[in-house]
Amino acid sequence: MVEFGVNIIENITTGLYPLSLDIFREYIQNSCDAIDDAVKAGILQEDEGKIKITIDVDARRITIEDNGTGIPTRYFERTMSKIGNSDKSLKTDKGFRGIGRLGGVAFCRELRFITTVTGEPKLSTLVTDAERLRDAYYTESKYSAESILRDVMTFPAQEDVDVGEHFFRVELIDIVDTNEDLLDVEKVREYLSFVAPVEYLNNFRCMYGSEIYKHAAELNFKITEYKILVNGEPLYKPYKTDVKTHMGKDDIFGVAFRDFKDAEGNLIAWSWIGLSNFKGVIDETSGTADNKMRGIRLRLGNIQIGNSEALKNLFPRSRGTNYFIGEVHAVDKNLRPTSDRYYFEENKAYKVFEAALKKYFAELYDTYYTASKIRSLYKKIDAPAEAECKFQDGVSLFKTRGELNTELNRLNKIAEDSAKEISDMRQKAEADKESPRSRVVLRMTDDKVNPPPPVNPPLPLEGTKKFSMSGWSRNKRKFYGSIKEVILNNPKLAGEALVRKIQEELAK
Repeated sequence: MVEFGVNIIENITTGLYPLSLDIFREYIQNSCDAIDDAVKAGILQEDEGKIKITIDVDARRITIEDNGTGIPTRYFERTMSKIGNSDKSLKTDKGFRGIGRLGGVAFCRELRFITTVTGEPKLSTLVTDAERLRDAYYTESKYSAESILRDVMTFPAQEDVDVGEHFFRVELIDIVDTNEDLLDVEKVREYLSFVAPVEYLNNFRCMYGSEIYKHAAELNFKITEYKILVNGEPLYKPYKTDVKTHMGKDDIFGVAFRDFKDAEGNLIAWSWIGLSNFKGVIDETSGTADNKMRGIRLRLGNIQIGNSEALKNLFPRSRGTNYFIGEVHAVDKNLRPTSDRYYFEENKAYKVFEAALKKYFAELYDTYYTASKIRSLYKKIDAPAEAECKFQDGVSLFKTRGELNTELNRLNKIAEDSAKEISDMRQKAEADKESPRSRVVLRMTDDKVNPPPPVNPPLPLEGTKKFSMSGWSRNKRKFYGSIKEVILNNPKLAGEALVRKIQEELAK
């Protein structure tokens, strides 16, 4: 006869979750399955499902309630007494192992489950003495898992309820002192904003949501989203249309998609990423709303797997994921999350998945490397004007105009070569406009392909202040250079004739 000791319960509760906050994810995924079942049964319409999380800091109590199917009285005791023997489908349900339900015993004095279904006049309740169960881990007595669970689990007499109600409620009563983070409302909201299957934040949804949903629909994939409220406030994935980097703000100007298939052409996953000028690594500003979205995040059933760095080791350089925002949605039903839901179990599907992502992430590495190279080339194009500005401002290393002109000749040649290189990059990008790299190249080189005219010594202006272009933008310098060239090349023109000539040149 095989007998499991009480410590097996500790392993699948206290020992299973890297973060105590993960317990919210476990109960939410069960609630999502209950809502899906209610929609299939016609109890709810598609958008009527709701999950309410209430955190009562003073009472040290957490309640998680959904308006899904609930569990009928006749099945309640049998269903709730099953541990690791769930009736859920491995292929279709978000929760399927049947162990997450017990997770709450690690964090409270008492764990309650309360439910009813439409048409039944009674509530069904299970009360678990979580404190006594935890004490049993460390006593000299050798309890079996089955015997101690039978002792700590009670099914009180059923209470009356309206026959029209249907819900399932989890109550964690008297949260233990070592898990104060479970009572930190803002911390819970921040954690769930990415982990939970909720909508994108309004502005991002308006800008790019339609593209993302359209692409998913073309793949016959539904991004399942649920209304989840924490203390009455709805949750959203906090994606924004700009990010903060150590080089300043960077705008998201579009989204790019990639589909991943196996050797037989079956879809295994798909992704979207936000496109920007990739100025640098997105800053990690923990505790602020600015960059919570950084990283390409892995999702299954629209519930996050692991954290923002789950896929970092698939990049040629691990920090590469932090240049991006985006999501990878796993599709292959053989991609099974580990018990702690921090990655996938190692199997054939997992190996195919990783190989496909590594190849794509190598392209993304080339994308942000190319963006960095373009910025470097533009600096070389700007170098002659910068050298002139420093000379005019008296902060140049060159003391004479002759020395500066020699340097300007060298810098102008480098600027011309850099402009040629950018022009070649743009030409290649125009031949393949859909790849992330090409889209970034085209974005960064729009209206900037030609270098500014060579910087020549300025004409002396008697009786005026020393002229300086210090602080001018590239576009302003280029515009000034164009006007100056027209004037100097047309010394006989003046007044309206000169104005018309300038208009003609600028219109070319």
